[in-house]
Amino acid sequence: MREVSDKIAREGNSVVVGRGIPGFFQDRSDTFGVFLYAPREEKIRRLVANGKHESEIELIEAVDRERRTFVNRYFGADWPTRSYYNLMINTAIGEDNVISTILHTMNRIDDGRR
Repeated sequence: MREVSDKIAREGNSVVVGRGIPGFFQDRSDTFGVFLYAPREEKIRRLVANGKHESEIELIEAVDRERRTFVNRYFGADWPTRSYYNLMINTAIGEDNVISTILHTMNRIDDGRR
């Protein structure tokens, strides 16, 4: 996975989604890490809106436990490790706001590097 993630980073212009990717990219200055999160109530609202029954809500906690365990096991870090990310966004602000915030921040950082 490290070799694949390094190759992706070298080639550039990619979006990589995965719970281990920030750990692989933590020492790279040429990547931009974003952590997206939502309050529990928002996660439940989305599950129900996508046709899930409220009895499946325990999946929320299970998925977060799996993420926490994965990052701790393979990177010896807490989840989420804030230092791995350039930006953390509460997705309850809406998809359009999330996208514009990411793009705006990336552009500002890119402008500062020139």
